[in-house]
Amino acid sequence: MNNEHKQPDIKRLKAQVAALEQLIEVYEGTALEQANRLEQALRLREQAEEELTGERNALREIVGQQQRLIDTIRQLSAPLLPVHDGVLVMPLIGHIDSARGAQIMEELLNGVQQHQAAFVILDITGVPIVDTAVANHLIQTTHAVSLLGAHCILVGISPEVAQTLVQLGVDFQRLTTRSNLQAGITYAISHRI
Repeated sequence: MNNEHKQPDIKRLKAQVAALEQLIEVYEGTALEQANRLEQALRLREQAEEELTGERNALREIVGQQQRLIDTIRQLSAPLLPVHDGVLVMPLIGHIDSARGAQIMEELLNGVQQHQAAFVILDITGVPIVDTAVANHLIQTTHAVSLLGAHCILVGISPEVAQTLVQLGVDFQRLTTRSNLQAGITYAISHRI
């Protein structure tokens, strides 16, 4: 009976071992599949990170280009041109807001000092609208220029702008005006000391 009793135990153990081996194969297969999926996910992540890095670099380049364009536009929006010894001209085109008004003043003051200018001609032919804020910017700029010992001449005033300036009550006693750029340059050259 001992032998007979052992045989069923051996059969049962063999069946359990076979079942365990099948489970191990299933788990190994599942583990291998999971490892493959994980490896694929890691490759996809690395690829996505590389693409993201490339996109970040491209975006940085675009931002740099935009900043260079903005700087160029700022330089072109308030150019200061020496036209004769001691005479500078700043042609203004487009809308003048507070930021641009401050930039105009800064450029003019630096230009007066750098070029030792006696006259600065502001040509507003290209400024379509002169409201209170623009008029104040222009007046403040002319006063600041006079503090540096230079004289400011305003040229290119259209009939509409002239009406607006009169309606705003701008004091022209301290401001020299001429009809156009040529008349302003002639005035500046003839009054240079």
